[in-house]
Amino acid sequence: MREIGLAALIMIVLILYLYFTAPQLPEPAQFKEKCFLKENFTCRYVFLRRGSSRLELILEQNTGSTVNITSLVCTKRSQTPIMTPLNNSILITSGERAYISGGNSGNEVVCTESDGKTAPEGKLGEVYEGYLYMTYLDRLGNVVFVNGSIATKYS
Repeated sequence: MREIGLAALIMIVLILYLYFTAPQLPEPAQFKEKCFLKENFTCRYVFLRRGSSRLELILEQNTGSTVNITSLVCTKRSQTPIMTPLNNSILITSGERAYISGGNSGNEVVCTESDGKTAPEGKLGEVYEGYLYMTYLDRLGNVVFVNGSIATKYS
């Protein structure tokens, strides 16, 4: 019985020694997805499909009135692109959220490279950093332009 106790004590000391002398590897940095739009818009969900670079985006708006989102562009190009209309404009009341692209929106927005035309391959885990450009109609029928940025991983 004494030998078993001594063997257990030696094992505990050995484990403690290995724990405290082993090199401590830093924890991998957690990637934080970022999606930012000006003018009282908040990204609630952003998802980029690998292979096709199709964007799924849920926006919440707090402008104080209903807005009708008419176009959305996702690109690495820093100059303002040609704003092509969405297949379906999206009506959002203040304080509400809705899919703008993907989901149940009926819209397909593809994020592009710096040339504004080609879609990156987007392999699993790669990061896409670019810009979002959006236009909407306010309650008076004025066209309002909003821009922002996006950083997300392909999934």
